[in-house]
Amino acid sequence: MEANKLLTKDELVKRAKELSESDNLGKALAEVRNLRKQWRKTGSEEESLYDKEMSEKFYGYLDILNAKESEAVLSVEENKKALIEKAKGILNEKSYKKATTAMNELMDEWKTSGSAGRETDDALWAEFKAVRDEFFANRKAYYNNLTEGFKKSREAKEALIEKAKEINAMENMKEAGNAMNALMEEWKKAGSAGREHEEELWKLFSEERKAFFKKRNAYYDGLKEMFAKRTQAKKEIIAEAKMLLARGEFTDEEVSAIKGLRAKWKEVGSAGKENEDTLWNEFNSILNKYFENMKYYG
Repeated sequence: MEANKLLTKDELVKRAKELSESDNLGKALAEVRNLRKQWRKTGSEEESLYDKEMSEKFYGYLDILNAKESEAVLSVEENKKALIEKAKGILNEKSYKKATTAMNELMDEWKTSGSAGRETDDALWAEFKAVRDEFFANRKAYYNNLTEGFKKSREAKEALIEKAKEINAMENMKEAGNAMNALMEEWKKAGSAGREHEEELWKLFSEERKAFFKKRNAYYDGLKEMFAKRTQAKKEIIAEAKMLLARGEFTDEEVSAIKGLRAKWKEVGSAGKENEDTLWNEFNSILNKYFENMKYYG
């Protein structure tokens, strides 16, 4: 519509009808004020029947627009109230990453939700903002606690790494193994030190554990080899004892030799739990038999 052109009543009614049917309510409402001004300028003190009919049509179309405006305002209000309820629901979300994305999306919706009137908008915004403020305060507290938790976990794991180094210096492999396993349980309970530190701490701790188990394996391999040699040495002593028992001459030289086998047995040392008792029982029974025979035949 040209800004300075005055329309006739017919034209104003026609335009009011077009605006009442328009899909662009905002633009239509913006033009209504100008239409009202022009309509007042077309009035007369004594209106004819025609004027009254035209007036009824004109204001009837404006009433339609007013109804649409009221409906739109109500819709905006309801929509904003729905956004507030969604925001309250987000307060219960356990994942703050997911919750933050959802809260930001609600903010974008709020910005484009339109107006429900200044007074209503202000009241609704205050409620919506209060929920958002509560959410971000909770999130800040959560991440502060998380940061503090990461710090405590980092310090605990640094201490466990130092303990692992001390265990690596221990000589008793059984005690050291038990201690290292206990450290692993403590590590699991210590919690995460955060993405920034966790990987490096685990690398250091794992290196100490690997070094220990490599040392322990080497120790037990050496022990196994040593026990095997001692087992063989004791079997040879048993073979000598059997030979002396079978010969049974009971001379001073032979008795001295049989007694000397006991000293050799002690010098060899333990052959390990797996073989020691069996070997000793066999060896000792031969010696006992020898000296028992000596009583009767010596």
